[in-house]
Amino acid sequence: MTPESQVQAIITANPELMQILRFIRDCHLKQGALAAGSIRNTVWQSLSGQPFQLLSDIDVVFFDPERPVSDDLKIYEHLTQLAPQYQWQVKNEVYMAHYNFSDTPEFTSVADAIGHFVEVPTCVGAYLDGDAVNLIAPHGVDDLVNLRCRPILFYQQDAEHLAIYQQQMAAKQWQRTWPRLQVAER
Repeated sequence: MTPESQVQAIITANPELMQILRFIRDCHLKQGALAAGSIRNTVWQSLSGQPFQLLSDIDVVFFDPERPVSDDLKIYEHLTQLAPQYQWQVKNEVYMAHYNFSDTPEFTSVADAIGHFVEVPTCVGAYLDGDAVNLIAPHGVDDLVNLRCRPILFYQQDAEHLAIYQQQMAAKQWQRTWPRLQVAER
């Protein structure tokens, strides 16, 4: 089994995550996907023999230059009506390039945006094509399935960028939840 098929199998075996992916698919968002913590945490829980629980918000990302940023709230409200038990986060990644640094180049796609999340194992998205789970993993999923965490190269370029990663690691304390997790700065 490849690391990608392993992640797909973990997602597919999780009825709750599959329902979330169906909700996202049915929103008909351009390049719409579930991303970040929901996938990362689910994979780490599965690999650690832990019961599934959503530990973070549900990150819905898409890339549509034709939609105003105000549509994020409309999509959020729709998803909240469908499934109020979740803490939805909806982001049109067209508008997110300058979240941490004003000199970040504009994103060109949802995959480009996901590839700029701070930590490598967080740079993963999933979407349904019909009922098949497809992954968006610009940095691959090796770190994810091997319980390794490091910053993407963008956040390794200097002390100012690396500080964002270090602050996130200090705040998230993932090794408390996943003791086998290896955290590195490179």
